[in-house]
Amino acid sequence: MNVEELWDEWLEPEQYMTMVTPEGEVIMQTARRIYEDDEYLTSDNKLYRVVKIDGNTAFTELVESKVDINAQSISLRQIRKALGLNPVQAQEQGKKTGLIGIYHTHNAESYIPTDGTDSIDGKGGIHAVGDSFASALENLGVEVGYSEKLHLPHDRGAYRRSRSTVLELLSQNPDAIFDVHRDAAPQNAYAAQIGDDWITQIQFVVGRQNQNLGINRQYAQSLKAAADEMYPGLVKGIFFARGNYNQDLSPLNLLIEAGAHTNSRDAAIRGISLFAEVVDYYFYGPRDQRQRDFHVQGGSSAVRTLLWVFLFITATGVIFYVINAGGWKAALSRLRRR
Repeated sequence: MNVEELWDEWLEPEQYMTMVTPEGEVIMQTARRIYEDDEYLTSDNKLYRVVKIDGNTAFTELVESKVDINAQSISLRQIRKALGLNPVQAQEQGKKTGLIGIYHTHNAESYIPTDGTDSIDGKGGIHAVGDSFASALENLGVEVGYSEKLHLPHDRGAYRRSRSTVLELLSQNPDAIFDVHRDAAPQNAYAAQIGDDWITQIQFVVGRQNQNLGINRQYAQSLKAAADEMYPGLVKGIFFARGNYNQDLSPLNLLIEAGAHTNSRDAAIRGISLFAEVVDYYFYGPRDQRQRDFHVQGGSSAVRTLLWVFLFITATGVIFYVINAGGWKAALSRLRRR
């Protein structure tokens, strides 16, 4: 039984928990239950820890006023080495890069302004967001394994049912897996403007109750650092919540919230499409660099191949010459006469 099945994960409809700073400022609002010792890393990298729950208010203490997520981050190469995995290789131009897995534990999640309801019995609006995420990655040249397997209903057993989907995706040896959700929160909780477009922000959720928490934390912070560099404000924050969310199966399995039920699905799609660029950059580097890496690797391989062909032809010619001359002594004698 998953730990998520031992308690109610969500409040009643239209009820929200509010996490506040010691000064009473709102850190985040969500219909997800918040517990003591949960932590939250804000968009500007302040780290808070919940010390008290009073009704639907979670009171916090400031743990760090400015977490240096770049200093505490871990490179993808380090992560893969720690997990005993091979490093990501440069790919031939025109071929897909790597493999990213995508799935939905809560398939019914939907967006009221676009879908007309917050929940659809089957493939909810979140599937359109997941499909857009997959398409954006594929357009960037990334191979995607997208599972639309259903884990209904949206109850405490959903994570247990989605566990088999995670294992199926892991069998394909992906570089990472994303469990795509939408939160339940007031409309302004996720609304943000990047450039000229209104989007919904992306929130990471890391389960505190799994043996991979250390790497999970560093990975999430590293990915946020990449997002902060490319699109400041795209990542709303990282919620270190009670539970494991199947992250015990892989430290590179990350739960992401693409907006809330009160936001439009179109805004969520715009946000997650930007996030696809972050994922592509974080895992595979700048696209022009990837092409240079391939040409360097491919060029070196081509030189080695030509050298071996040359040596083979030369050796073959020498052998035939020796045979035709009647042996090594005769061949050397013939060469001296020349």
